[in-house]
Amino acid sequence: MSESVAGAGEAGVAGAVGVGGAAGVGPSGDPYAWLPATIVSSIARTSRARSLTLAVPGLRPARAGQHVDLRLTADDGYTAVRSYSLSDVRASGASDVDGDGADPAASGARGGGGAGPVPQIEVTVERLDDGEVSPYLVDAAEPGDPIEVRGPIGGWFVWPPTEFDPESAVHAVLPEPEGATPPTSAPVQLVGGGSGVAPLMAMVRARGRDAPPMRLLASVRDPGSRWFVAELDEAARASSGRDATGPRAPLVVDWVYSRTAPEGHDRRAGRLTRDELERSVLPASEHPLVYVCGANSFVAVVAGWLVELGHAPTRVRTERFGGV
Repeated sequence: MSESVAGAGEAGVAGAVGVGGAAGVGPSGDPYAWLPATIVSSIARTSRARSLTLAVPGLRPARAGQHVDLRLTADDGYTAVRSYSLSDVRASGASDVDGDGADPAASGARGGGGAGPVPQIEVTVERLDDGEVSPYLVDAAEPGDPIEVRGPIGGWFVWPPTEFDPESAVHAVLPEPEGATPPTSAPVQLVGGGSGVAPLMAMVRARGRDAPPMRLLASVRDPGSRWFVAELDEAARASSGRDATGPRAPLVVDWVYSRTAPEGHDRRAGRLTRDELERSVLPASEHPLVYVCGANSFVAVVAGWLVELGHAPTRVRTERFGGV
């Protein structure tokens, strides 16, 4: 995702390129303690975005849709903290996914003494030219570099969804639509704006073969701004068939371009409209569980349209970034 999930600003002194020592790690047993981590791989997604895989000993299993805080500490002690959505949680120990691709946990970094795989997570970061953290993570960070991690964080914007007790206050405040399929088996609609596709990609990757139908609508500026395009295209293609174990979990991916569309695309470039949204998402009559992620303005508009189109507010879950 972009520089912040929850609106952290970008003011400050640039150049935080290290991490603090053991004193930065919280007390044992604290689920939100700062944990020392190491960058183990770096993959360019676009000219302005990069995915970093982090090995984090002691990390709790992460769920698709959650985020983590990353902390960098300069030589003079100055620290900078930013929140980033997780774009892959499969190697964190969160699931036994046997989806369309190889689980990165199978080849993950291992702890000393044969302790087994060290939990790994992936964050995907977009460079902000006036930022102090994202330029380092996108342009300078390399495998072997240290960093600190806190999390994973979040329990509402996750898939598979959290199951709440029917007698809990959650159901009293957010009742389920009458006649709707339970959230854990409901079809899933993902809507991402720009870098908001990051946590949605984690959900796509977390699909098992028995997952409900899933559809992704991604709105980007131009073809060069698409994250994970080859992997998404392959996952959608593979999901249309069967293999030795039976049918694969269905996945449909739609791209919308706001500024420049690729040659031959069936839609002219322009902002997503309400009518296009209605044509491109699972209908409200199917009671899908909808996840919307992107900049504040994008999420506010799309969530409002979805409710206008008949989607139950309790089934529209949002995550946004940017200033407030």
